[in-house]
Amino acid sequence: MRHLITSILFLFSTFVYGQNNDKFSLVLQLQPELTFHKNDYAFRWKEKKTLSTFNIGLNASLQYKLTQRLCVDLGLGFISRKLNTKVFVDQSLLPPPYYDSIKILYTTKSVAFRTLQIPLGLTYSFIQTTAVNIFLHGTYIPNFLLNTKYEVNNYPGFKKNIWQGYSLNLGLGFDYTLNEKINLTNCLSYSVGNTVAKDDYTFSQDERRIALTHAYLQLSAGVKIKL
Repeated sequence: MRHLITSILFLFSTFVYGQNNDKFSLVLQLQPELTFHKNDYAFRWKEKKTLSTFNIGLNASLQYKLTQRLCVDLGLGFISRKLNTKVFVDQSLLPPPYYDSIKILYTTKSVAFRTLQIPLGLTYSFIQTTAVNIFLHGTYIPNFLLNTKYEVNNYPGFKKNIWQGYSLNLGLGFDYTLNEKINLTNCLSYSVGNTVAKDDYTFSQDERRIALTHAYLQLSAGVKIKL
């Protein structure tokens, strides 16, 4: 993963200094979101409902203008997504010193995924004025899971370092021009697709390994700086 991040940063610098910089912009954003998930992944017969939790991430990306209306972007982001949900933790599968062969059954209060994201996006601007640019934005995001924290029995975050899956987001946004170099940029998007790998430490009454599936509604708000 370290080599991948280094390669992305190298590509950023190569693009910026090797091309016509008028076409490039640096985008820095906060990404608050509502994450939608089940209240219970553990028990077979208990009532299931959808909850939402508030989480926030960060993202930096480099945008390249292909045409007057079409742009592509590549970025690097981080988010810690907390799900307030119940799932069983299998203590016999945990790494030392948390392993216990007695297999004491623990039920979580919440689970948090700390994730690196590598968004690849496509933007189409359909309304453009001197002050405002309104656009559609689609993003494909591979998710690299750094660690998972289970709120139970004072466990720390357990290192994962695996590809958790990918997200496919569709959104609507607008840029507002502050000056010749800087725009305010905002985009509201929804994860129309979001795959999640099964967790080796968790189980339910029906499944040996659980994928804590979820979706999210995300606001990306920040600045776009022309390079």
